[in-house]
Amino acid sequence: MRSSDRRFLRLLTLYALAVLLLHLLVQFLPASWAFFWYPAKLVGPGGRLDATEWLWGVYPYTYLPLWFGYLAAFLSGVIVVWAGFAPGFPSAPAFPRNARLQILLSALTLPLFYLGRVVHTRWGDAYLLVKGIAHPDVRLTYNWQAPLDIFVHARLFQLGERLWGWTDAMPAYWWLSSLAGAVAVWTLFRLADEIGRSDAERWTIFGVMATLGAMQLFFGYPENYTLISLLILLYLWLGWRFVQGKTSLWTPSIILALAHAFHPATLILQPSLWFLAWWASSRKHEVSRRWWRIIAYLPALILPPVVIGAATFALMSVGGRGMNAFLGEEAPGGGDHRWLVPLTTLSSDWEYYTQFSRGHLIEFINQQLLVMPFTLPLLLALILGFWRRLPKDGYALFLFVAASAYVLLTWLWNPDYGGQRDWDLFAPAAWPATMLAVYWLTRVFQNSVLVRTATIIIAVQFVHTLAWVYSNTRPWHWPT
Repeated sequence: MRSSDRRFLRLLTLYALAVLLLHLLVQFLPASWAFFWYPAKLVGPGGRLDATEWLWGVYPYTYLPLWFGYLAAFLSGVIVVWAGFAPGFPSAPAFPRNARLQILLSALTLPLFYLGRVVHTRWGDAYLLVKGIAHPDVRLTYNWQAPLDIFVHARLFQLGERLWGWTDAMPAYWWLSSLAGAVAVWTLFRLADEIGRSDAERWTIFGVMATLGAMQLFFGYPENYTLISLLILLYLWLGWRFVQGKTSLWTPSIILALAHAFHPATLILQPSLWFLAWWASSRKHEVSRRWWRIIAYLPALILPPVVIGAATFALMSVGGRGMNAFLGEEAPGGGDHRWLVPLTTLSSDWEYYTQFSRGHLIEFINQQLLVMPFTLPLLLALILGFWRRLPKDGYALFLFVAASAYVLLTWLWNPDYGGQRDWDLFAPAAWPATMLAVYWLTRVFQNSVLVRTATIIIAVQFVHTLAWVYSNTRPWHWPT
């Protein structure tokens, strides 16, 4: 093992132990610290964020029974120390590469996703969606904030109402989210199987991705970000297949265009699709021929979003939500229709902090802790310590463009509520960012280092995500 590899493992071990310690200490941190980070408008009387939950990225750990929380952290810590410091370490077990076995294992996760389903409507627009779709005077079906997502859930609710007597749309979200979770697991199997060159690499890709906090979106989540998460994972897989020459550009383009129709936030991934076309056109071709290749890719780049976008607009127009709604009350940007975090001055009741304030910083940190606690530190450590060993191939650059764009969105976009209410809006950024991190890991380290690295990350992320999922199986009632 190289000295640089050993140093990386030591730093990763210390960071993992620090994250575990933070989970144990969060319930003892003074609520008064919230007023250092957040404005009183957000955490004071009548604010949207309970001051005791100011470190909301790890606060779900407090929902676990005390004894179980300590035991889980202790066992995870033992595994982390073992992987980080033991002189010898086992090799990775065999990865299930049989296609039918992968389908079977993925199908077996469906009951797990459903049994761990969210039972409340605390987050974002969940309450409005669940009740609005079913309310006899509203019957929410068409809305520009998530056109196909709301339409699909509304139609499933209408079927469930007629056949099974559903009284609200919660079961529709439970079933579609859980089914999407099973398909997402299958997609991760395919990603790991095709990208990984050894069992260690395959388990690293699958294990790190499958234990992200963003997986909460597949546990019966009643909001607009589950189906786009599945489509993003499919897009990342098809991007790999395109780079390998196993599929045309049409397939990732169509999947991404569908994602746009389900939620417009995925438009941020368009630059990564265009990068694929640029990369393919410049590979092994003279400059004079490159432009002809780019022109040849234009139909695949332009037609799917235009056709699917036009069909979505027609669907919304049929439902009475045409151009006036698109440019009016349902325009992007939430209640005040402002897109970006204000740079220096607050000018709306929906805004809570400026771009370079402590409130914005702690929100960003909490977001990362909640949905991808290792991803950004991993990316930073790999860039600073292993730049020369990082892959510069087409897929690595594709992931870099996708991850950079989505993470930048989480920093710049102005969420309506502040204080954890919009964690789900930004959660899909975890997929391209973490895929970039694990791809870099598999190309930088040998199997002996990689299996230790994956063990450390998975041990902590599993405990973190377990607590996060469990916390949302506990009843929660809106304050009266």
